[in-house]
Amino acid sequence: MADVKATYSKSSPERELLPEQIKKTVPGEVQQVPIVDIQQSDYQKPDIAELPKAFFIIISGGEVREKNYFRFISLQDKFKRIKLEFIADPLKLSPDGMFEVAEYKKAHYETSRNEDAEPDKMYLLSDVDDFINELLRIKPKCENAGFHLIISNSCFEVWLYYAYHDAIPSFPVPTDPLKISSKFKGWLPSVISGGINPQKTILSIYSNIDNAKKNYRESESGIPLLFSTNMYLLAENLLPLIEPELTEMIVETKRIETEFRNKKKK
Repeated sequence: MADVKATYSKSSPERELLPEQIKKTVPGEVQQVPIVDIQQSDYQKPDIAELPKAFFIIISGGEVREKNYFRFISLQDKFKRIKLEFIADPLKLSPDGMFEVAEYKKAHYETSRNEDAEPDKMYLLSDVDDFINELLRIKPKCENAGFHLIISNSCFEVWLYYAYHDAIPSFPVPTDPLKISSKFKGWLPSVISGGINPQKTILSIYSNIDNAKKNYRESESGIPLLFSTNMYLLAENLLPLIEPELTEMIVETKRIETEFRNKKKK
């Protein structure tokens, strides 16, 4: 896991990515993964003062589900050790556009007189969709600039899917690569009861990381193959900054759900 700075104190290439992954698709119904079990009696709350603090900037190519996913941990009253700045510029949602935004933000903070205000990490979140050429173009630029490029193939919903399931989706892949994302989003309610709630998905971050990492594959050019996402890298960097608060939320959510189920039985 990458280290985080502990000083923050302020509050066609498209086709190349398809064949191998489709062959690895697991047929049949996948099994749902519940919110991770945490035994409250075994849990020892660490000293908040000794835990790391950081400032992350997230520049996204998606405006809705991505923003909702990070909404919980953007609340400074609950998660005081992580500051998130989420940016989804409607005019710069493509990889090239996001890289421009990242360069601007980097230059802005480098000229700031307040060193504590500088971001510890800057992430660019992109779907593959029809952006493969742009992703290949900005990938080396991101590496040189110190930006972290997070890619989901075909879309961010692949990351959300792995919060609930531990196997590659049994989704019937359309022959047209440009239709995969829209069809996949429409297919998700058939395998996730009640559909995806991005805000609640953060409570399953442990299984989400494990499942996404286990099923991760990438092309020789370093782009995730279909149904792969390296979003687990960002999640792993977030974890030490949102504990123990997240664990407390998980325990409380499980308590409420248990009470609700018991009341329904009566």
